[in-house]
Amino acid sequence: MEVFLQTYYILLPIVATAVVGWAGHVIKTQRSQDDARDKGIMMVLRYMLQRYHSEYMMQGKMTYSQYQNWIDFFSAYTALGGNSIAVDWNKDIESLDKVESASDASLYEQLLKKTFEK
Repeated sequence: MEVFLQTYYILLPIVATAVVGWAGHVIKTQRSQDDARDKGIMMVLRYMLQRYHSEYMMQGKMTYSQYQNWIDFFSAYTALGGNSIAVDWNKDIESLDKVESASDASLYEQLLKKTFEK
């Protein structure tokens, strides 16, 4: 029994160290995958913010639903640590007039309708 306990006391720290090392490796790998995923999401959000900003600035006004879409994308982008260009874009968007009718506002939709009408 004494040999068993001595073996147990010798092996326990070795096994515990190996398990902790393995867990640390798994956590580190997961964290780098999460960072890569967050960067990818930020790239998509930045693209959408840039696209929306260009469209709405060309329109000169926006509907309330377009404004809500902007706020949703902008909030997600800033929550992920987005850069200051989005803040500048947001200032531009905030200065635009908000309208009720989509027919008045969406330049993108008007372009699509013209394309498909032909």
